[in-house]
Amino acid sequence: MRVLLLNAGSSSLKCTLMESVGASVVARATADWAGAATRYERVGPGSARRSEEVLLRGHGDAVRHMLDDLGGAVSLRPEGSDALAAVGHRIVHGGAFHSSVRITSSVRETIASLAALAPLHNPPGLETLAAAESALGEVPHVAVFDTAFHATLPPSAYTYPLPIAWSEGWGIRRYGFHGLSHSYCARRAAEMLGRDVGELRTIICHLGHGCSATAVLGGASVDTTMGFTPLDGLMMGTRSGAVDPGILMHVQQHHALTAQEVDAALNHRSGLLGVSGLSADMREVLAARDDGDARAKLAVEVYSHRVRQAIGALAVTLGGVDALVFTAGVGEHAAVVRSEVCRGLECLGIVVDDGANHTCRPDADISRRGAAVRTLVIATREDIAMLEDVVRVIAT
Repeated sequence: MRVLLLNAGSSSLKCTLMESVGASVVARATADWAGAATRYERVGPGSARRSEEVLLRGHGDAVRHMLDDLGGAVSLRPEGSDALAAVGHRIVHGGAFHSSVRITSSVRETIASLAALAPLHNPPGLETLAAAESALGEVPHVAVFDTAFHATLPPSAYTYPLPIAWSEGWGIRRYGFHGLSHSYCARRAAEMLGRDVGELRTIICHLGHGCSATAVLGGASVDTTMGFTPLDGLMMGTRSGAVDPGILMHVQQHHALTAQEVDAALNHRSGLLGVSGLSADMREVLAARDDGDARAKLAVEVYSHRVRQAIGALAVTLGGVDALVFTAGVGEHAAVVRSEVCRGLECLGIVVDDGANHTCRPDADISRRGAAVRTLVIATREDIAMLEDVVRVIAT
C-alpha cells in the first residue's frame, strides 16, 4: 500500500509518497520559502526531476500545490492497486503521547495546546494537517511525534531541579526532539557495524538548522540535549540552545526587554546568526570564516565547542561509547565542523581519518583505522521512521 508522508518545518514542507513494502519512494516534493523566493522541487516517479520557483503562501498552499502535482503522476484516490492507505504527519511536540496515534479531534486539540512549547513547528504541522484532511479526508491521518522516541528517558534525565509542583502540576520536564532522526540513525548505525542495536552505546549528533545530541543505549534514548522545548541544548541556526536563565531575568529587569522580545531573540536571532551577525546557514558562516571574518570564526568555534561538550557528557552517561553518528544537513555535509567537533575527543577513543572525513558521502565510516569508537556519517531518513509508525498504527 502507499502512504503519503508530510513533514512540516518552520518554513518548509517535505512530501514523500512511499510504498509500505520495501520502503521505496514513489515520488517526493519539497517546498522551502526561507529565502526571498519559494524553491520547489519534485522528484519521481522514476528519475524525473523538476526544480523551480513558485509562489506559495505557507503550508496550506504548499500541501495543495504538492497534491495537485503528485496527483498528475500517481493516484491519490482511496481505491485501486495504487490506493493511498494513509497520510502520516510529523508533529514535533507530542507532550504526553509516547507513540504515534490516529488523528482525532481530541488529538488535534492536544497538538494545538502544545503550540506554545514548539512555536516554530506545531502551528505549521496543524496548518499542514488541516489542508491535507480537507483534500484527503477519506483516508486515515496519523500523527508521528518527534518526542515519542525519548519516552524511555529515566526520571533522573527528564526531571528538572525545579519545584515539584511545576513538574507534577504543569508537566514541565525534558521531552527531547528529533526522535525520528535519532531512532533511524541508531538502527542504521547498528546495520553499518554489523551489530545488534541492543548491544550498542551510541551518541547521535543531529546537526541541522535545529541541533540535538542523544545518548542511545540498547536502542533506547536515555538522555538528550533538547528539553521542555526545542530551544534547549546545543547552539543552532537561529536558536540559542542552553543559556544561563539568569541572563533572561537580567535583560528583562535591566534592559526593559519584554518576555515576547526575549522569546523572539532566543528563537530567531541567536545561534549561528546571533554570534556571526551574518547568517544562520553554516555554509555561509564557514565561507565568511575562510575569508577571515572574526565573528564567523567565533561562531564556528562556539558551535563546535557546544557539540563536543555534549558528546563528552553523553559518553559519561552511557559509561563509554561504541559509535558516534553525525547526521542532518550540517552533520552530513560539513566535514570541517565534524573535524572541529572531534578535535580533543581522542580521550574517548574518537579519532577521525581526515581523508575519509573530507571525501565521504553518507552513509560512511570516517574513523581512523584502529580507533576504539566508530565515527559514522549517516543520511537521516525520517521518512522511513515515519512510514514504519504509520503502517503499525493503521494495521492495529
